[in-house]
Amino acid sequence: MLAKVSIVPVVVGGAAFLGKPDVRNCPGGSLDNCIDACPMKTFSECVKNCQAQCADPQPSPSPQPIPTPTPQPVPVPAPSPSPDQGVCTVYASTTGNCDSSCGSCFNPGARSGYLIPGQQTGYYAPSDVGDVWTGACMDWTFGSQSMLAAEQQFNSRESDDVYFGVGTYGTSDGMRGIGACFRLTVDTMDKNIIVQSVNTGSDVSGNQFDLQVGAGGAGAYNNCAGKSGSMFPGPTDSWGRQYGGPDSSSQCTDLPQYTQSSDKMKEAGDDLQKLCQYSFQKRTRGEGGSNPTLLDATRVKCPPELVELTGIQRSDDPSIYQVSDEHRIAGFPSNQQCQADTPGGGTAYCLTRMMDCRKPSGAFKDNIVSDLVVPGRKLVQTCMPDGYTRIDVQCGCLDCYC
Repeated sequence: MLAKVSIVPVVVGGAAFLGKPDVRNCPGGSLDNCIDACPMKTFSECVKNCQAQCADPQPSPSPQPIPTPTPQPVPVPAPSPSPDQGVCTVYASTTGNCDSSCGSCFNPGARSGYLIPGQQTGYYAPSDVGDVWTGACMDWTFGSQSMLAAEQQFNSRESDDVYFGVGTYGTSDGMRGIGACFRLTVDTMDKNIIVQSVNTGSDVSGNQFDLQVGAGGAGAYNNCAGKSGSMFPGPTDSWGRQYGGPDSSSQCTDLPQYTQSSDKMKEAGDDLQKLCQYSFQKRTRGEGGSNPTLLDATRVKCPPELVELTGIQRSDDPSIYQVSDEHRIAGFPSNQQCQADTPGGGTAYCLTRMMDCRKPSGAFKDNIVSDLVVPGRKLVQTCMPDGYTRIDVQCGCLDCYC
């Protein structure tokens, strides 16, 4: 676009601006604010436009530039529903209730998705394996192709070098950590990992993160295997321990490669065996089934790339992605060792792992405090049993009465 002689207006988050890079016209006043306003459906293209519009212009060698005041960042309002986002009228059946501000829908304006048929639809869709159910998305898994692409995009933009992940953090904030992001330092990993918590669980201690990795253990509920309608084919025998999954990377090849409805997983370039092996390679788990230790944990701003994958965004996020004393979690930095491998030792200060293929707590509206989430991004957007097709979670029933 920049090579053209004519200047073409570009729209980001509803604000029009010219295609020529000029930070004075940057929507939101900064690259981060511009990206935060990007609608999820056109997120990648919108980020490119933000980078083109908000990049600092190359300095001219002559004449010497005259100093000018630095423009103050302009607060960016919460994104409102746009044509790129869902339309509640897809829930209309026998009344016009959805036409009136989406009726009683909890999450209007969220990214559109597959509308599960029947009254038990949207965010009230069944979570138990059956003829129709919804569960966790496979591209939330550590090392998925979508996760790797998100890491690369974030690291390039922010001049950072981190991994990304999704899972559960044991905390007692207003929503038990749902939707919050944390930057973790792990004793076995070669760089920090920024993770988003989308779930809660009685088996997750305080100061513990339970990371979704390939065959990380189904825990208390298993939607991954063992039933005719499970996400993956076959019995549970090859999946290793209930808590932790396979104990060694050599056992990963015992797993099925793809979901029962495999087209979407193959199209995404993911393979469960390779995802399992990757988690051993990057040392989020140890040979023999050991658990790494969390050395430091800080709540940080959620990268938009992670929000793009999960669909949920907190309204009370910190403003930075880096470690800060202000947002460091109590008890960190720590010199305590994970004791999960010691009988009766507990899981505090541990990086544990899981993969149950089940709908997480952040997808249930009763677990959400509306004031703590961004409109249109109030709930985790879950997937069909193929592990990749997102369902529509704007509402929870036909005619928008719930």
